[in-house]
Amino acid sequence: MFEIKILKSVGNVDYQQYSPISNPLRNIKTKTLSQLRNKVEDYIEEWNLGGGNFINPIVYKDGKRIGFFSYNRRFFRTK
Repeated sequence: MFEIKILKSVGNVDYQQYSPISNPLRNIKTKTLSQLRNKVEDYIEEWNLGGGNFINPIVYKDGKRIGFFSYNRRFFRTK
């Protein structure tokens, strides 16, 4: 089981945004990494987030940290 414990945003000070511009989503669980990527993409699109607003969410598999998604939806593994 793949999981993101929280998806959230921050304000972009370049545009005088000083608080999050989206509601956080918690405990997102899917069977595949691809499904999890789709959830991240939906969240970015729903809230119209830019790269300056997006916080790279940490991805867990079976409770163990395995990587994160970047704003461009690319998955990066951590060691």
